Formats: sequence, structure tokens, C-alpha cells
Amino acid sequence: MLLTARVALACLLAEVVVVLPTTAAETSPTAVEIASLRSLGSVEISSDGRLIAYTVTTPKFDPDAKPKDDDDGSGGWSNSTQLFLLAVAGGRPLPMTAKGADVSSPAFTPDGRSLAFLRKVSGKLKLHLILVDGGEAAAIDTGKLDPTAFAFSPDGSKIALLAERPRSEERKRETFQRGGARPWGRDWEPSRLWIVPASGGDPVEAYAGPEHVVAFLWSPDGKRFSLVLAPSSDPYESGNCAWIAISPTDGSAPARQVSSEPANLGEVAFSPDGRFLAWEQGVGTLSLLNHLVVVEVDGPGRWNAAARLDPTLAGFVWRGDSRSLTAHVAEKTRSRFVELGLDGSRVRDIPFAGPAGEPARIVNGAVRSDRSGNVLVFPSSTYVQPRNPTVFDLATSTVRVPENLNPAAAAWPRGRLEVVSWKSPEGPTIEGVMLTSPAAKPGAPPPLMVMPHGGPDGVTTEAFSWWATYFAARGYSVFRPNYRGGIGYGIEFYAANRGRLGPIEFMDIESGVDALVARGLADPRRLFYGGWSWGGYLTTWTIGHTARYRAAVAGAAVVDTAHQYVTSDVNHGVAAAWEFKGNPWKQLEHFDRSNPMRSLGSVTTPTLVIHGEADIRVPFANGQILWRALVDQGVETEFWAYPREPHGFKEKAHVVHFLERWAEWYRRHDLTLSGGSPNSPPAPGR
Repeated sequence: MLLTARVALACLLAEVVVVLPTTAAETSPTAVEIASLRSLGSVEISSDGRLIAYTVTTPKFDPDAKPKDDDDGSGGWSNSTQLFLLAVAGGRPLPMTAKGADVSSPAFTPDGRSLAFLRKVSGKLKLHLILVDGGEAAAIDTGKLDPTAFAFSPDGSKIALLAERPRSEERKRETFQRGGARPWGRDWEPSRLWIVPASGGDPVEAYAGPEHVVAFLWSPDGKRFSLVLAPSSDPYESGNCAWIAISPTDGSAPARQVSSEPANLGEVAFSPDGRFLAWEQGVGTLSLLNHLVVVEVDGPGRWNAAARLDPTLAGFVWRGDSRSLTAHVAEKTRSRFVELGLDGSRVRDIPFAGPAGEPARIVNGAVRSDRSGNVLVFPSSTYVQPRNPTVFDLATSTVRVPENLNPAAAAWPRGRLEVVSWKSPEGPTIEGVMLTSPAAKPGAPPPLMVMPHGGPDGVTTEAFSWWATYFAARGYSVFRPNYRGGIGYGIEFYAANRGRLGPIEFMDIESGVDALVARGLADPRRLFYGGWSWGGYLTTWTIGHTARYRAAVAGAAVVDTAHQYVTSDVNHGVAAAWEFKGNPWKQLEHFDRSNPMRSLGSVTTPTLVIHGEADIRVPFANGQILWRALVDQGVETEFWAYPREPHGFKEKAHVVHFLERWAEWYRRHDLTLSGGSPNSPPAPGR
């Protein structure tokens, strides 16, 4: 379901010779190999541009493991996250922490001599520091605080950090006396801003306001903070109702709000000379970040530096002269970099491509730069290569990947990726990313898996997708359509399904499937459907409106729109007002006409239901509703519930299990593999 653009872009999932196997285990990548991929965390660069630091999580599977106790649900899996240091000029990555550590949020000290990071100690986050030349990491005393974010002052003498206030003994006693009862919806603990000496010591609260501090930045002179504030740490309020203020670091004056109204905000950054503050913001949208707002810190000036674009902004950095900015734009299925003049009057494309013959490289993480703004670092991937740390030299327009975290993936069989387009019945041109199975032969197209993205304000790019890779290796061509309502195609495209959720996406996707069938790229007798989150919603909507698919899989699917409004952590208020043009108490008909539950009585498609029991984005009851409806209708179904899992699954044993169940569900219902005879499918779209 809906994510902020930061998260949605951060959460986009890519691609893969194979003859259809009889069992999934015979083909690489197996589900275990997919779950074993090393994953890249944040990437940072030293201010002098010499070094980069990043975290890597390495899963480990022990096939001979035995349960430690009756409650052991690990499945033989464990994870280790390490911090690595690497010279921009090249060389071998140097591990800065031992295996088994759980580290995050690396940051260089201003002088570049040390690295700070957060590490879990006894289940709590603690701040640590280590010299880049090596040695043992030392903990920095932050008193009773458990920091979740931190930053050094420009002179390196202080550290500002975010942490909740420690609970007083009185509050603990009150909670104890009422048996843990809590005021539902009003018990979100705000993060506060604190300052400690760089060597550690007693924290001092640096901002006295009652708001939740979402994020902060030191000004270049160290005298002010920019603060992203929200009414509370409720995910809905912190994601959709935030504003920006500037506050003196010594608390000598009240904070001054500089953003015009509460909104969904993206990256925030002071110019190197401290005269300007810039941030990404959605204007006239919910989560599409389409304005790069620049304000004078000590003046009245305010403008949109991206006014000459209709962009989906996905990160930016200042150039060292403070007169221009470099923005990353998510444009259709690819990444684009542009240089923007400070006043918004100039737009210059910056060529962004890897070595000749390499597939398109997609930025899929935060962009950082050295102090000059000439060297950028970020995570990126291609459709055949998972995320890697990446260095982009703007002066020479050269892109370099200094470490390949998953070299074994190069041996996996490959499919062919292309961007396909077609006309929707309402007229607009729609695109999709198609990974054609290597099993495809002239005149005999392979089975087609339709897998729409989530959001609905997401987008499918040409980046690596372990989902598509896995199913392409099993002989399916994987079609991922960019239906209207998603980002990357401008504000008109983004707003097109507002108030028309369900029918718009169905129209766009089904006309795309029709186009693939007409071009001989898909067999109309062997169509399969499956998606996650809003992709799960579209799965549920689709099986209620057509019987053309042989089998479907609904993962973490929105099934009842009114129930979703009430129970989701974010899908209410302004989010629902944007998507449904109202709320169910005053505009119930808006929710009813977009409600998949209304059509579940028409379902005949065999459907597998997958849902995490701890999902608060699309709560677990959605899966229960769908399963119960299918059982009552006599539709072939299975429902797998995964304990402890939030909206995006974390436990590798669960990832392996649901991938194998998903593939087996399709295989069970494929007419060729099951030995069945071809049946005439319903007319497209019925």
C-alpha cells in the first residue's frame, strides 16, 4: 500500500535460460540462493572524496541446523552486518567491524580520520567510533539515550543525535499500575534532539519544542539546525504532515518554520556557504516529490529550482560553489541526473551510463557527495546485478562499481529485458518492464507472469529484482506494468487514478496483456498473476473481474478498502483523501467502488494467499477476509500466515518458503506441466 516517495523508491524490487523445470530446486537461482544475496546498506563518502564507507548484510544458511527450542523460527538462518571502508581510487574493501556485529548508519567525522556508526548492544543501539586506519571501535557515552540517528558538528567537537527521552520511574509505575493499558493512537513517543561532546558525556536537549524530530542537519557554521518536525512519531503524521524549521543550536531563540505547510518531504540540505536551505517536497500531490524548494536562510527568497521539470525527485546534492545543485530524477524506468541552476533557470543533463554494453544502471538509494559536489556515491544496480556501492564522477561522467557484492549472480541464467509500451483504452501510452524467458521460442511463447508494482505510487524500473529473476529462471516471462497512478511519469500520470482506484489500473494492465498476446509474446492459455501490497490489491481486484488467469498469488494484499482505512498505520487522512477523494464516513461510495471485496463472489481463479501476521501497513485481517471469501465460494486456495513478519518480510526462512510456495502454485496450475489440455480462455478483460 502507499509509501512515501522516499520509501517507495527505496523499496523498488529486477531480472534472468531455462527450460521449464519439474521442481524449483533444479534451477538457479534457487529460493535459498535468492535469500542468500548480500544486501547493501547506506553508502557514505568522506568530505575530501578519498574514502567511502558502507554496510553489508550477509545471510548465512545452515541446512543441518536443528531448532534450539520449541519457539525457534529461524529455519537455520542468521545474518551478519559489517562496516566496510574502501578507497575511491580503488583497492580491496577493508572490514572495519567483525562478522556478527549488527551495525548501521556509518558517518565520517569532519576531518575524515574516523568513522562513527550505530551498533546494537544487548538489543539497544549504541554509538561507536573507529579510526579509518584501523583499531578497535570505542563506544561513545550518550548516557541513558539509545540514539537512532546522529551527526557531528562541522568542527567535530559535538555530536547531535535523535533519541526518545528515557522513561521516568513515575511513567513506568503508572504503566505498571494500569496493567499496560495504553491510549490507542496517542502513545507514539517523539524523538528528541540532543547534543553530547564528541568524546561522550551527559546529553543536553537541543530543541525544546513538543514536536517529534524526524530529521536534522547542522548548518555549515554549526550555529543552526534545520529540523524536520511532525506532530508525533506516528508513521502517518511523520510521513505526511511534516514541516521544516530552523533553530539555533544553543536554544537562544525559538525555531522558525520555513516550509509553507505540512507535507511529505524528502532530502534536506544546507548550501555549502550556509546561505540557502533546499528540500524536496510534493506540491499538489501526496507522495510524488516534484518540487526542489530553495529558501534564503536569512531572507525572504523562496523558489522551486526544478520548475523547468515535471520530475520525480529522488535525491539531490549541492555543488561546492553553492550556485547549483545536482538532482537525481527517477524518470520512467531509468535514472537521470541533472544540474540545476540555483534560481531554477538552468537545467543541464549529466550523462549517466556505465561501460558500453552494460545494461541500464539504476540508482536505488540515497545520493551523497564530497565537499566539492563533484563525486557522488550511492547504491545502484542493473537488471542482472544486485545493488552495489557506486561512484559517479561528475567531471568526467564516469561510473564505477568498486565492489561486486554478489559475484555468484553472474553465473545465473539470463533472460532478456526490454521496455514495452501500448495504448490504454483511454488513450495514454503505458509502459512496462518485460523480462522475456530464455525458454521462449518463435511461435511458442512461454507462460506469462503479470506482477504489478506496489504503492500504488510506485514504479517498476530496470533495476535488479530478485522476484523477477527467480520466476524468469523458472520459465516465465515476467511482465511488470507501470500503470497510471505511479511515479516517474509526471504529475498528470501520477494523479490519473485518483478517485478511480481499481478500474484504472485494471484497464491499463489488461490492455498491456492483450498487447503482449497480440504480439505473440504471451500465450493466452498460460497467464498467471501475482503481486505484493498494492500489487496484491490489484491481484484481488483482477481475479474478481476476469477469469483469464490460470492461477494467482495475493501477497500482503489490500482486500477491504474501508478496513484498510481504519487499521493501516498510514492509509487514512490525507492519504485516503488523495487516493479516494474522501473518507469512508462521508464518501463511502468512493471506497465501495474501489473495494475488491465487492467482487469476491465472482472469483473462480485458484488463488494463494500470503500475509505477515505483524503487518501494520496492510493488516493481517485483509488476508483472512480474502481466504474466507475464497473458501466460501469453493475456490481452490491456500493461506500461508507468517509469524513476526511486517509488510516487507525480514526472515530468510519465510522468504524461501513463500517463493517456493508461489512457484509451486503456478507450476501446479500450468496446463503443460500438469498434463492438462488447453482451455479456451475468457475474452480479454472479462
